[in-house]
Amino acid sequence: MRTILPRHLLLLSLTLLLLACRSSGERDPRQPVGQPEPYVPLPDDVQTIGYFLTVFDDSLVKWSQLVLGSASARDQNMLRVLEANMQERARKRLDELLGELESGAPLNRRIAAAALGFAHEPRVLGPLLSTLAEPDPELVQRALLGIGVLAMPDTPVGEIQSLLLNDGDTWTRNNAAFALLGLARAGSTASELPEACRAALSDADPGVRAQCASALGELADPAAVGALSELLADEANLVALASALSLARIGREHAEQRGATARALAGALDRVRTDRRAHVLGALRWLHRGDLGEDARPWREWAHKLP
Repeated sequence: MRTILPRHLLLLSLTLLLLACRSSGERDPRQPVGQPEPYVPLPDDVQTIGYFLTVFDDSLVKWSQLVLGSASARDQNMLRVLEANMQERARKRLDELLGELESGAPLNRRIAAAALGFAHEPRVLGPLLSTLAEPDPELVQRALLGIGVLAMPDTPVGEIQSLLLNDGDTWTRNNAAFALLGLARAGSTASELPEACRAALSDADPGVRAQCASALGELADPAAVGALSELLADEANLVALASALSLARIGREHAEQRGATARALAGALDRVRTDRRAHVLGALRWLHRGDLGEDARPWREWAHKLP
């Protein structure tokens, strides 16, 4: 049975989505400016597919801003409303979106690839997977985003794995990691998924490392304990925090790993930077199902008593 994250760790988990929804313009949703604008549902009388794709692309930017900054209950509610509306709109124009993905202009194909994921219709998976072999890197990146949002547990991961481990474009590898994280959260049992994520823990990009560390926690992969323990000292905070959370999850789901994960977390308390310590403590408290205080010594003593 999957364990449920406490609220403070759930919010941390949400920040690990370094969303690969690159806008067709010059805006970078991974670096939002200011607060997300209040979401107002679009009118139902959208006429042309071109106009539909333009406003859907704007919704994709708002969506990524909300996911990255949704710390409050109000933001979470806005995100749910937006996602439900995007799903409804994508489903209404599903056949047209598939047509645009197949033979539309390059810009339209990119937006359609991302939009199709929000439809949450199984029949879009095949076209999205076929798109991963296209020569346009932005189209591939949007298709990976769509696959991650669609998150069908039986999605084949071979091509995604190849892009994650071999592609030279950082955006593409980030999007591939996002897709695999979505599949892990959906309950994928593909053996290649944890293998790919473990291998990508050494990626040069912190976004890739963080998302793969998070995916391994979602999978509760016991084979990842050693590598995740090393990442507690990663130069990037996001990677270290993802690793701490994943170690705690693995320890909760696998009793035989509880001691190893507890010792890794407790041993890191006096070594990590101050801005990480509270999150490592939070992971330890969640793993322990109790609180031994702020000092590292009782945590180390508890951890070393575990088998």
